[in-house]
Amino acid sequence: MAMNTPVRRPGSGLWRALRGSRKATAGAVILLLFAVMAAFPGLFTSVRDANALDAPRLGPSTGHLLGTTALGQDIWSQLIYGTRQSLVIALVAGFLATVLSVLVGVSAAYLGGLLDDLLSVLINVVLVIPAFPLIIILAKYAGRGSLTVMLTVLVVTGWSYGANQMRAQALSLRNRDFLEAARVRGERRSYIIVAEVLPTMTSLIVANFMGAALYSVLSAAGLQFLGLGDPNSASWGTMLYWAQNQQALQTGSPLWSVAPGLCVALLGASFALINHAFDEIGNPALRPVRGRRPAPAAAALSVASAAPTEDSPLLQVSGLRVAYQGARGPVEAVAGVDLTVRRGQFTAVVGESGCGKSTLLFAIAGLLSAPAAVTAGSVLFQGSNLVTMTEKQLNALRWRDYSVVMQSAMNALNPVRTIGAQFRDAMRAHGEFTTEQVRARSVEVLELVGIDPTHLRSYPHQLSGGMRQRAMIAMALLFTPDLVIMDEPTSALDVVAQRSLMVQIKELQQLLGFAVLFVTHDMSLVRHFSDQLLVMYAGQVAEAGPTRTVFDTPAHPYSRGLLEAFPSARGPRIELRGIPGSPPDLARPPHGCRFAPRCPVVEEQCREHEPELYPVGEVRARCLLQAPGRRTRPLPPVEATS
Repeated sequence: MAMNTPVRRPGSGLWRALRGSRKATAGAVILLLFAVMAAFPGLFTSVRDANALDAPRLGPSTGHLLGTTALGQDIWSQLIYGTRQSLVIALVAGFLATVLSVLVGVSAAYLGGLLDDLLSVLINVVLVIPAFPLIIILAKYAGRGSLTVMLTVLVVTGWSYGANQMRAQALSLRNRDFLEAARVRGERRSYIIVAEVLPTMTSLIVANFMGAALYSVLSAAGLQFLGLGDPNSASWGTMLYWAQNQQALQTGSPLWSVAPGLCVALLGASFALINHAFDEIGNPALRPVRGRRPAPAAAALSVASAAPTEDSPLLQVSGLRVAYQGARGPVEAVAGVDLTVRRGQFTAVVGESGCGKSTLLFAIAGLLSAPAAVTAGSVLFQGSNLVTMTEKQLNALRWRDYSVVMQSAMNALNPVRTIGAQFRDAMRAHGEFTTEQVRARSVEVLELVGIDPTHLRSYPHQLSGGMRQRAMIAMALLFTPDLVIMDEPTSALDVVAQRSLMVQIKELQQLLGFAVLFVTHDMSLVRHFSDQLLVMYAGQVAEAGPTRTVFDTPAHPYSRGLLEAFPSARGPRIELRGIPGSPPDLARPPHGCRFAPRCPVVEEQCREHEPELYPVGEVRARCLLQAPGRRTRPLPPVEATS
């Protein structure tokens, strides 16, 4: 059933968040009151000069609401006029410190490498220096009485803690699937940081600003209290300085000290309370939903005709090797894999976790990142070697000619941006499109995967798991690519949703004519959908050939073990045997056949000689028992499964 989404006007998110939280409302009222006092002091006092003199040490009265100081100044007027400087210090110093924290922390984490090391050292050095003594020293020697100097000192000493938090948060996001998907779509690094990373950190950035603003208010008040500010300026800290010097508490003028201290506390409390509202802005799932409108009528469905089949392979992988650099040396996760995918063909790659399936997929798509690297082999796509291409050249191909559907759709979709916005980013990364063109194509691909176009305005959390995965597939089809690479797209779905999604993928493939490279650990999932099957074990191809042949007459003991590990939907109930043991440590692979330690039909020759891929009818199998000229031990037939 289609789910309607609320209508949102620009700026309505902040207003709704403020109204929905009593704490945030209270904080906003306090801050607004201080802002009005700072901007229009004449509304609150008739005194034109905060330092105008009257009789000293008067008590509260209608003429002097809080009394007068030892010199005869009106305490209430000083409080009103002092609001402006205190608020300016809080907002300006807090804003500049937050900007510096974001620039240093996020850039260091996302860019990584030597820059991250250098900036991390800088952050840590500033963090270990005692803050307030450093503030006193800087303020003392930088000059006295200048608001600009004080702001500079507060920014210089107030950015490091926030930068450390930003770096930690950005590090946790750097390898998230939705950022990898944005990179695959060809979006610029600067755009990814601004449009993809920073919106997910809204709550932390705002919290950092509130903390920096509070830190600035307290630090500035402390500096002025110690006499390091301009003693003639109108501010709450200066009021505290003179109250202390004139012994206000001992001479019967407690309001001279209490009033500015209370204002500093109230301003800090307002920042903390407002932060509750920004939690909802940073996380759309927390936003209250009220107004709704019916979904618009569905647009007419139009489908491009399938490309004609060609004899030349669409994708040709030859001798591909991928290694991860580790402390004990390189670990080869993909060891000499050959793979051919033709136009319109559905090829599945199966195997246990850790056998190299996803590494193979990322190497083909050009998405490997350090410490992984292709050490040998080639990946020819439409005749061009993807391994030797630059990132700029790969970005020109990705999403237009081949696209990638990540494993977890909830992670691959940006949680704080609508589906339509992410579709728009993908399209505009590869060309100039009008708003109408983007909308029309987005509606078209959503309808292709059976999602109502109204969900272009939905956030990922408003969709079910199956709908999110379909939305990712729709995004992958924006340019009708020749090849769609899918990394376990059904792993987070139940068996019913898995079957439904697989049927739809197959129907779309037959309709549009694109090829599919499908990675999964569930061998039974692809039985009725794939044309070719590649069984991987310990970084190598254990068996490859037509799917039907591999299922009916597996030539490798590992393939047979995988087939026996899942139950039949129909027919007699049989005992599920599974495969004993676990895959080998690829840092020290076993001598000879890598499957020998777990093989039920192992022979001595298997532990001594490494097998090749031998032809066995329509398939190829990496098993010495299938080597030409050897006396083989045939594998028993597989029980019928559906």
